Amino acid sequence: MNYNESLIYIKEKEKKGSVFGLDTVKELLRRLDNPEKGIPAVHIAGTNGKGSIMSFVEEALVKAGVNVGRYISPTIYDYRERWTHNKEWASEDEVAEVLTEVRFAADEMEKDDAGSPTAFELETAAAFVLFRRWKCDIILVECGMGGRLDATNVIEENVINVLASISRDHMQVLGESIEEITEEKLGIVRKGSILVSYPQVSEADRVIVDYTKNNKVRLIDIDEYSIKILNEGIDGSTFEYRSSNIGEAVEIHIGLGGRYQIYNAVTALEVLGEIMRSFPCGKNLKKRVILKAFDSTRWDGRFQVIRREPEVIVDGAHNEDAWRKLAESLERYYPDRKLVFIIGVLADKEYHKMIDILKPLVKKAYTIESDNPRALPAKELTDELKKKNIEAVALDKISDILDVVTNDGNVYIICGSLSISGEVIDLLAE
Repeated sequence: MNYNESLIYIKEKEKKGSVFGLDTVKELLRRLDNPEKGIPAVHIAGTNGKGSIMSFVEEALVKAGVNVGRYISPTIYDYRERWTHNKEWASEDEVAEVLTEVRFAADEMEKDDAGSPTAFELETAAAFVLFRRWKCDIILVECGMGGRLDATNVIEENVINVLASISRDHMQVLGESIEEITEEKLGIVRKGSILVSYPQVSEADRVIVDYTKNNKVRLIDIDEYSIKILNEGIDGSTFEYRSSNIGEAVEIHIGLGGRYQIYNAVTALEVLGEIMRSFPCGKNLKKRVILKAFDSTRWDGRFQVIRREPEVIVDGAHNEDAWRKLAESLERYYPDRKLVFIIGVLADKEYHKMIDILKPLVKKAYTIESDNPRALPAKELTDELKKKNIEAVALDKISDILDVVTNDGNVYIICGSLSISGEVIDLLAE
């Protein structure tokens, strides 16, 4: 297959939806000679912040000269973005070659009545094949959804596990309560392994502590009160923190706005400390390299200022916890400014809660609809906003944002779904 044929093949597979479980992906990887084995890994699960934490880790490793592979989902700009080698997207030729190899194995499985891999399972297998080709020193792997039955949960050894912020999302699959969701996320953590955890809400923290004690897991549980914030703003923050591995308290500056990014950075710092302790490639990591990397780390579409006049912020917040963090950041950084929201959501998200959370901040709202097949029609979202007495107008297409965003003293916040972030950033950058 060439690159375009590969995209068509994956699109066809996506129509079959998701199937949770590990038997099919393990059989697929076995037929590919188990490319997931033998490479030190960082494996992260969680609801929000996985990408930010891994971006801090990736930036530090690349700056230290480590050969790094990374696998993410979803993407906001390009299909190839899900596989990176030292921060560079996989090329079209690489993607085509590897998906052709993976497809051959999948077709043989179907002939043998040994299962039919989903699109995500095929992409996950492709990630491990690419990592083997790239001869990576270490790989950074993000769960797609959940943990226990996620296709990425095939890394058995030489792994540092990470939990990002846990909250309610994908409840139809993971469970209604924080406790149930946490148990699913902990499914990636093997007995006797290492776990680094973001500062969690108490319901999640109790489950994590019990699990790690019962399974002899070494837990690095970050205490948010040990962080001394020196200053913070929309363009980043400076804070002090004493890492359990690095030892002395260090002053850290990050270029990502939002208090939660401070906690993401501290989580990443502890992950890097564990890499220094556990993996050969960790010997390249030095404190000065890490601090420089944290200052230069960027992660697009997450509370990102993309214009100054007028001020425009893009945030991919798409669940209750993320909407609360967005609201807290806006209240902290723009207490006296009028806020105009441009919102697009997916129909299977709890957007009614989003409206309730953001309502006190909204001066006016415009609604948009992405080309995602799960997108809620803009008119329908407008009607929901009006029911809450919010002035709202539906836009016909995303490019109409150019007519809405004017230099009138308002701050514009574009949010609701990652599926609109990349298109909006490209649109306004032009």
